[in-house]
Amino acid sequence: MPTARIMLATSEANGKIYAIGGAKTNSPASILSLVEEYDPITDSWERKSNMPTARHALSSVMTNGKIYAIGGWVGNTWGSMLEEYNPKTDIWEKKADMPTVRNLFSSCEVNGKIYAIGGQNNSGILSNVEAYDSETDTWMTKADMPTARLSLSVSAIDSKIYAIGGTTQALLPNVFVVPVLGTVEEYDTGFVSELVQTKGKLPTTWGDKKR
Repeated sequence: MPTARIMLATSEANGKIYAIGGAKTNSPASILSLVEEYDPITDSWERKSNMPTARHALSSVMTNGKIYAIGGWVGNTWGSMLEEYNPKTDIWEKKADMPTVRNLFSSCEVNGKIYAIGGQNNSGILSNVEAYDSETDTWMTKADMPTARLSLSVSAIDSKIYAIGGTTQALLPNVFVVPVLGTVEEYDTGFVSELVQTKGKLPTTWGDKKR
């Protein structure tokens, strides 16, 4: 990658990978708005338009052909900003802020909606789950994750989201050892494909998985 960095976000669109934001060091002065595009066919990188808000410890998700950069750490505070990137036009656009400011959270997409899960802010370690609808530019509050945590990872399969690992302790300067989790929790978003549509609405609930 042309620019070495930590705590960046990546997303794929149109067969290319976009490396977004991050920081060169742990200094607030090194936080980046940089966007670099990787083409695996040519094994080459290309500089793209900067993200409007420089930040690290953010998350990014691709849906409906656009990439959404969410939250993060903005030098001296937690962020709630949501900025949309169009890979076809190389243009960024401001969207509705996430209700909860946070960093070190994770996010994924289910049925065109983006789910932001966990993280930390001044209130402490978060279990919050909020869903963004890109068609209406609105956020909705969803069922809290059972285990509040940050630095987790989430992945979606069909209608279900799996929250994996993380820590229950805030990451602070000069704190290098934290308790780590093997916890996996499953969230049913309630979406059912039209090909297997059943009567009634499925529950939107969390359940424990193997630890």
